[in-house]
Amino acid sequence: MKLVESLYREQKQAAPRRGSREGGGGPMDRVTISEESQEIQGILSQLKAVPEVREQKVAELRAAVRQGTYQVPARKVAEKLLEQILRDEL
Repeated sequence: MKLVESLYREQKQAAPRRGSREGGGGPMDRVTISEESQEIQGILSQLKAVPEVREQKVAELRAAVRQGTYQVPARKVAEKLLEQILRDEL
């Protein structure tokens, strides 16, 4: 057991410390991000700036409903109902 402890201590003292600039000033680990990843990060940050709710569109729809001018195309309603029914059956 003492042999294991002494070997452990020796190895611990001899092993270079990663990320440490003390002593030898050895190389640090480095991470690089690909151009594609950087581009994706840029796009994601731009998307975060876009509001989830399009306020202008909502205001226009509310005004049309209040004025009684909002009309829902019957064909679109029927298509959406059929889509939902077909999805539920799967």
